[in-house]
Amino acid sequence: HFYYRFYLDRAMRKAGLADDYVDRLGPWREMLDLGLTTFAEEPDPTRSDCHAWSSSPNYNFLATVCGIEPAEPGFKSVRIAPALGSLTWVEGRMPHPLGDIKVRLQRRGDDGVSGEITLPAKLMGTFVWKDKEIPLRSGAQNIDL
Repeated sequence: HFYYRFYLDRAMRKAGLADDYVDRLGPWREMLDLGLTTFAEEPDPTRSDCHAWSSSPNYNFLATVCGIEPAEPGFKSVRIAPALGSLTWVEGRMPHPLGDIKVRLQRRGDDGVSGEITLPAKLMGTFVWKDKEIPLRSGAQNIDL
């Protein structure tokens, strides 16, 4: 059931398996191939072609693939730990009370990443890639690991 996929995906991220997320999106790709512009309650048979149970990719693209998550209560700082999986690049934008958080990253070789992270004014954070952490400040900054 799609309802439980949200929890499965969060558990896999916690277990260090977030890079597998993109490859597990087959049922959602199939819905897009059918011409759906919203996600159905279940693949087949379905009772609803627009259902919250199957909307978890809307959240997980930003939280898992782009890796944007609050680092402390109230989103007072941000932790960006992307899981590109089989993707070679990713770009996303998440609204934040202080302004948008923007991520544009490209894989470099097998283990590297480069790109740009933009944080709104007065927001600080951390970028995490593999076993490396980089402090983030407000504004645009280049990443090259």
